[in-house]
Formats: sequence, C-alpha cells, structure tokens
Amino acid sequence: MEFLILKPSSLGDIIHAFPAVNALLREYPGAVADWLIHPAFAELTAYLPGIRNNIFFQRKKLGKLSSFPETFRTLSRDIRANRYDAVIDLQGLIRSAAIGRLAKSRIYAGPANPKEGLAKVAYNRLLHAPADRHALERNNIMISDFLDKKELDFSFRMNKVQAYADTADKILADAGLKTTQKFAAVAPGARWITKQWPPAFFANVIKKIHADHPDLHFLLLGTNDDSNAAEQIAASSGVPCTNLCGKTSLGALVEIIRKTELFLCNDSGPMHIAAALDIPVLAFFGPTSPVLTGPYTKNCRVLQPSLPCITCFKRECAASTCHTAIDAGATAEAANELLKN
Repeated sequence: MEFLILKPSSLGDIIHAFPAVNALLREYPGAVADWLIHPAFAELTAYLPGIRNNIFFQRKKLGKLSSFPETFRTLSRDIRANRYDAVIDLQGLIRSAAIGRLAKSRIYAGPANPKEGLAKVAYNRLLHAPADRHALERNNIMISDFLDKKELDFSFRMNKVQAYADTADKILADAGLKTTQKFAAVAPGARWITKQWPPAFFANVIKKIHADHPDLHFLLLGTNDDSNAAEQIAASSGVPCTNLCGKTSLGALVEIIRKTELFLCNDSGPMHIAAALDIPVLAFFGPTSPVLTGPYTKNCRVLQPSLPCITCFKRECAASTCHTAIDAGATAEAANELLKN
C-alpha cells in the first residue's frame, strides 16, 4: 500500500499526526507513505518509520505570480510520480484539499468538518472526529474511521535519529558544554505575540528554579527571531545559560530537547516536541486552549490564568493581562514538582 499524507505544517500539527499515521502504516505490512510538508519541517519525518519521501509544499513560491508556474509544475510532477492507493488530508484547508486532487487517487479522504468548509468538496471519503477533542486525538479518530476500526494501537515513540544526535552533541560541544551536564530548556518564542510571556518573567522563574537546583544549566532554544528575548533572559536571570536560538536544525533541536530534564515554554512548536519525547513540560497558555492543542503528555503542567478573557484566540491584545497573571514563585514550585517526579 502507498499513501500520500497531507499535513504540510505547522510543527505541532505534524507531530500530532505521527501516532495516527504510524498506526495506519502498521495495519498494512510493507506500507509506505509520502508526506506533503513545508521544507522547514522536513527533518521531522525522519522520526516516523515508513515515510518514503517528503513532497515539498513551497507556500511562499506558490503564492508569487513569478514563481508559481515552475513551483506548481514541480509539485504536480512529484505527486504524480507515484500511484497512491489513498490520499489522506489531515490538514483540512482548501489549499491542501486542492493539492491532493493532483494525485488522482481512487480514494481521497479528509475531515468531515475541515478547518475550511469548502475543502471537503474535494474528498470522496469523509473522516469524522469530534471538534472538542485534542488535535492528536482527532487525527487518531479520523484514521480509525478510515480503517473502520475502533481499536488501534496509537502508541508512538520518537526514537533517536543518530545523525541529528551527533549534530546536537557538536552544537553543545562548540558552546563549551558537556553532554553529561544536567540541562533544563527554555523556549521563549511563539508564533503569536499574545502567546509570548515576557523575558523578565522567564528570567525570574529560572532564577528561582536554579536556587533549588544549582546543578541545572539552562539552554535557551528557538529561532533567530527568539534570540533577543533569550539574551534578555540570560542577562537578567544571573544563572548559567546558553543561548542556542537559531543555531540548531530542527532535527538537532529534537535531540537537544531529548537531553533536558525540564522544558519551560509558551504554547509553541518546541513544546510539542518535548511532550512527544516525554520530557517534563511546564507551559504557559493565554489566548489558546490547552484542551485542544496543549502538550499531549501526562508529564506536564499547564499554567493558564483564570480570567474572563482567557482562551480568546486573539493574535493581538493591547492589555496582555494574562502575561502578568501567573506568579513566578508558583511557577517555580510547579517546575520543582516536575523535576522531583
């Protein structure tokens, strides 16, 4: 069996699809899948057995008149180079649904309640899942519906990829760190400004954590865009910190997170990596819902203020009241409990 999986982004969305796709491929001995994915996340599929090829979704190039024709021709060629037994769209957007039609597969399955309603016009098989369930569970339920099976093994582990682990070790060594040290990670970034707790808050929290755990070295992780916040955290916390923002590939980021004993973060993509690796996660939520997209692990604490405006899903907020409504001392106590357990 050959499948085409459509889940181009984002980082967390892709990780949330891994258990479902893994269960799908286990049902068919020798089955393989190609994955439509944004190039920025391509290294992730190395963690999922049975993925044969990445087919790149070049969103920016497809959005420009000058680069659209050649990019679309390449995308069409890559998809039509294979005869898929089924195409499964787990993204549920009009663009992903339209791209899936290029495969001309006899079976084209997608969500019965997609994010963009018109997307389901493209599908000839509708997959049902409750809207009020966590994103990972919705993917699992849709694959159960696709296979017409209620009992499936959705267990999944992101096992080490040695090439990325070697790169991670080199990054730490170049920063003057030993892999035998005890690390905690801080990821101060997020896609929305409303999801980002201020650097001063993170600095205050890790200062309190370090007072109880002086052997911890804090790794500041994220993209180049997060580097300024990371530098502020390092400068004002006064505890041992190393800023690795923008210095890791995605695969190396996974392997560095694997070495940590605590992951302190906003609602962000790296949070989902830590959860998938079963690293203790302490996450801050404001405008988004931890029920729908929180860290999918029992090894976590989610702190969300009790405010009338919480879970507003706004990308901009003049007040940002939620960012001052979590106490740094209580946060450090929650971190200590996770470290103790």
